[in-house]
This record gives sequence, structure tokens and C-alpha cells, in this order.
Amino acid sequence: MRGAVIGFFGLSPSQSRSQRLLILATIPRSGTWFLRYSISFLCHLAGGGRIDDRLTGEIVGAASGAPFDFERFAGGPLFRVRPALPSDHLFIGHTVCPGFARVAAEVPWWRTTAFHVPGYDYLHDGFDYDWTPIDLTGAPEPYTKISPQALDRAPWDDEDQRIVLVYRDPLNQLDSFYHYSRTHAHGAYRIFGERNLGDVPFREFAFGGAIASYAKQFMSYQVMARHLPRQVKLVSYESMMARPLDVLRDLLGFLGNGARVDEDLLGSAIALARPEHLRAIERELGRSLDGTHSARHGHMRPPSAHTAAADIDDTAHRLAVEWLLARGLDPKYFSWPAEVAAPLAEARRAS
Repeated sequence: MRGAVIGFFGLSPSQSRSQRLLILATIPRSGTWFLRYSISFLCHLAGGGRIDDRLTGEIVGAASGAPFDFERFAGGPLFRVRPALPSDHLFIGHTVCPGFARVAAEVPWWRTTAFHVPGYDYLHDGFDYDWTPIDLTGAPEPYTKISPQALDRAPWDDEDQRIVLVYRDPLNQLDSFYHYSRTHAHGAYRIFGERNLGDVPFREFAFGGAIASYAKQFMSYQVMARHLPRQVKLVSYESMMARPLDVLRDLLGFLGNGARVDEDLLGSAIALARPEHLRAIERELGRSLDGTHSARHGHMRPPSAHTAAADIDDTAHRLAVEWLLARGLDPKYFSWPAEVAAPLAEARRAS
């Protein structure tokens, strides 16, 4: 027996504030586990718990508090976020923007474009949503019931529904996802077409399907943010990494409809989620944080493990920008070099 169902999220626009399921989506390899751990650490500390820094030995939080259970932590996709946020649960993972189906026809190529691997659209991939896993429940029941259909209505019917997408520079995302997939525990990620991904050059992976997955997920949020700018927000991974405290404070404030978070606790949580500390936790666990890799091929990969810079040259960047602009991605969301983006955008306007 998996435990009792403890709720049913996404039911009605009249739902209470605590029952509203907030959505914090990410494009794969765009800070998902940094967000999961930062926010989970924040919630654990806000609830009186403690976390021992594996590198410094510092005890963060209440010395007599319950330790964070890394062995039990599975990565959601739902997270219990009280008392840090004024809602019971937060979704942190990969999904197409809830509500997008109503306006998908505005993007002609969208429905005929497939994701190149599973995992981009949790809320529409046909899982058993009657038993959706929760992390940090603070209770023995680790599951709840959600309604994807009701979640798709929520942005249109509930003006307080909040949705955020954290996205990354497309080529950097593709590079990170390429190396992540080559050592993935699940075979679907290691196969590209009918070939082993280890035998596929980066550019073939990028332009042979992976970039289409990026565009498909991203466009659902771009379109929804245009229709519902008060409810849907896009945040760049690069800005989050450059100013994590400011960006996470604002992001959580947006999700919480103006609720304030404890900045001291948030700063401590962000420090505990620094890459070198998360890699130390991976070594302690003997596996990657998300369970998809061995300790030798951890989830928190150092920059040296990525494609050589020569493989992401101006030509590849220009090709990526041209491909994405041709499919309607708005360049205002990206920090593309002007010498790459401006001529392409001008050519599109002229045509």
C-alpha cells in the first residue's frame, strides 16, 4: 500500500490558497536540482530542521532539529513547501505549460513536433496522477492526487494561479543535456534515432531533434506569458546563477503572490545547494542526486566534462538562433550576441 491520498490539486478556481498547486517548471539541465534542493533546504530549515554542511562541517539551522534525509529524498515532482510558501505543494520539474492546449493552434508546428526523449512533459505524459509522489511531506503519506485537466483550466479560470519557467541558453542546454544523456541509466536517453548517443556528434544531436524539444517546451510558456502575463513568468537560468538570492527571492515571491520568504534562511539554503556541496552529497550517496547515474558520472557535472568550446562556435550559435527565430522564439528572452541575432531578426522582419 503506497499510503493514503492526501489531496486533489487543480480542481476548481474556488480552491483555497493552500490547495493551489504552484508550478515551477524547468527545461531539462536548467537548474532543476539546484531549485529542488535550494527550495527543499529552505522549507526544511523553515520547519525547524538542520542540515550539516558536508564540506565545512557547519550545522545550519536548529542544532537539535531533524536532519535532512538525503537517502529518502527522491526529487518530487511535488514538494511540500509550507511554511516557506503560502501553499501546500509546489511542482518542480519538466512540463509543457498548463493551459497551453487552449492556444496551441497559434504555433502551427507545435502539435506535429515530438520530444526527442521522454521527460519533457510530466503533467501530460499519462502517469498515474492519482498517486503523484511528494517530497518533504512531513507526514507518512508520500502521495497525492492531481488532475492535469483541472491544472490546464487553472491559469484561465484562477487569476491567482502562478507558473514559472526557468530556461537556459539553448546551445548551453543542448550541450549539457548531450553529456548528461550519454551516461544516463535509462537506455532511451542513450539512443538517438537508432544509434548509440556516444557515436553521435554533438551538432547532429543538437540539430537533429534536441533543439526541437527545447523549442516545443519553451514556446508553450512564451505564448502563455503573452496571454496571461500576471500568471506566467519566464526566468533565465543564467540570471539565477549570477544572482541566486535576488532571483530566487523574486521567483518565490511571484509564486507566493507577494509572500515574503526569510532571506537569511534562503541565503543559507542557496549556499548548501552550491555545486561542490551537492557533488559531496553525491559522493556520500554513491549515486547521482537524481538517481540516474553512478557516483562516477554524477548529476552535478563539472564544466570540464562538457563539449569543447570549439564545438559551440559562432557558426553553431548562428544556426541555433536562426532555427529558433524561424519557429517564433522571441529573442527578448535571450542574451544572444547582437552580431548573431540582429541580422537574423531583421531578415525575418523584412520577409
